[in-house]
Amino acid sequence: MTSSTGAYALNIIVTENVWYGHSFGYVPAFLLTLTTLMLGYSFAGIAREVLIYPAEMIWPSTLVSVTLCRTLHEKEGFTDTMTRAKLYWILVGCGFVYYMLPGYIMPILSFVPVLCLIAPNNIYANQIGDAVNGLGFLNLSFNWSIISSGYFGSPMATPWPMACNIFVGFVILIWVAVPAGYYSNVWGSGNLPIYSSGIFKENGTAYDVLRIISSDGMFDAEKYAEYGHINLPFQFGVAYGISFISIAVLIVYTLLNNGKAIYEKIRYVDYSGDDIHARLMRKYDEVPMWWYLALFVVILAISIGACEGYKILPWYWLLAAIGLAVVFLIPIGIVQAISNTQPGLNVITQLIIGYGRPGDQLANVAFKVYGYISIYQGLSLISNQKLGHYMKIPPRHVFIVQIVGTIVCAVIQPGVVTWMLSSFKDICTPAGAPWTCTSTNAFYSASIVWGLVGPRRIFGPDSHYSLLVYCFLIGVLLPIPVWYLQKRYPLSLWKHVHLHVMFAGLMQLPPAPITALTSWFFFCTVFNGIIRRYRYGWWQKYAFVTSAALDTSVTIGFLFVYVCFYVTKTNMPFYWGTDTQRCPLAANGGFKNYKDFLPSQQ
Repeated sequence: MTSSTGAYALNIIVTENVWYGHSFGYVPAFLLTLTTLMLGYSFAGIAREVLIYPAEMIWPSTLVSVTLCRTLHEKEGFTDTMTRAKLYWILVGCGFVYYMLPGYIMPILSFVPVLCLIAPNNIYANQIGDAVNGLGFLNLSFNWSIISSGYFGSPMATPWPMACNIFVGFVILIWVAVPAGYYSNVWGSGNLPIYSSGIFKENGTAYDVLRIISSDGMFDAEKYAEYGHINLPFQFGVAYGISFISIAVLIVYTLLNNGKAIYEKIRYVDYSGDDIHARLMRKYDEVPMWWYLALFVVILAISIGACEGYKILPWYWLLAAIGLAVVFLIPIGIVQAISNTQPGLNVITQLIIGYGRPGDQLANVAFKVYGYISIYQGLSLISNQKLGHYMKIPPRHVFIVQIVGTIVCAVIQPGVVTWMLSSFKDICTPAGAPWTCTSTNAFYSASIVWGLVGPRRIFGPDSHYSLLVYCFLIGVLLPIPVWYLQKRYPLSLWKHVHLHVMFAGLMQLPPAPITALTSWFFFCTVFNGIIRRYRYGWWQKYAFVTSAALDTSVTIGFLFVYVCFYVTKTNMPFYWGTDTQRCPLAANGGFKNYKDFLPSQQ
């Protein structure tokens, strides 16, 4: 299952080829993909007793897959009353037909900007109402691929109290703090888009990174001083502060709430607290620890060879990234296992290497990928082992299938990416739609902020953004009073406050479209908040099946639309339903200078 998602390391290949002009072919792409995907698997061995066997580690996302597997193997006849299998196939068929609307016939259904439709020439309506470059207020999505996106996952798989934490933080940050700071022109952000993961000059034009790079691909301080410093949109700058808070909150929260339990689990092997699933799984042969160690040694050797051979990252920094991943594996795993939300190390890893190797953007992104994705992949294997745990599949079988699937992924995905880079004109730019690479653009911007220019210049004492470093201190102090109140008043509303989940969810903004979160929360509230409370029997039987069926219908629908229409270049005739540019003023410039970017002014 892990291999079904895009390999994060390929962002390096795309970024270097598209924006930095460095040609990385298939072989380095294959090696980076293989090593970053499989290195984390070796970490799963040290965490299984903490993250798999305890009953409280439910891993909510696996429940959707469990329900789907059970549904496809139900013994009831299709002519019986509404079985899960019948509902599944009905929803797959209906969802596939419906996907033709937002996927091809009427793309505006993906993002319906109510404010922009009411006031298309008003800059404030555009900025507040746009989903991609705005704050997504009163922006509706009728596309399940947006609602159940890769940013937040299925709304049915996240417990409603956890979703409420994310949404409350979102309202405070995006709909209150960001407008207040942005329209007060904090950091001179009034000339920049209100919501973007891009980097800009002071006048709001895109920052040309090639103007500050020397001939050897490194940062050139003289060129930087001449061309001007980079400027971050207000929300993008705040997003980095949220990342600092998130990592500090995660550490303090884990120590306060789970520190003793983790220590005892690691030091003492105690099976007395096993639930029925764990007791049954103990009958299978566990994956030997030497399998994990052997995998680690082999992949580490390949990683060092690839990084040194292609001058990507020095070996000692590679070891530092791996060490960082090991330290944070269990704390992040606990949060994900309980809340279906995974805090990321992408910012903290870039901060560390940014100070250690300033001006080297390639080493910066490589350090981030090895430090961050090692955890991601390790937790993916643990998640799949938890799926096997629920389904009573031997752990060794899960491990072997995971390894085989990952090797297949490492062979195929780099080939597809290198083909697309050579075949699609203007890929990863607005002109290359629909291949605009939203996440990769954020990856590219981060490579400039943390790698090329470096945190000393971005967050130094002379920078606009110097105060953001104090967010680490906020993150250390914030969980303490909440923890105290939860202990002091265990039956109060404080028991539902989960700061680590709140800030981890906010780390997706940007690059996630705002409407992806609001629509996701709406459906989570309907299913896990309302239906679960008032129609628990229906929810228990059908909720996860509904999610799995809609996900399947979107996948089939997308493949159908791509093969039948995009490949054959059969475009839908232009009319109001295909006009998705309903908030044109939000994309370029800010509320102070947006008129300078109007077509008539260019």
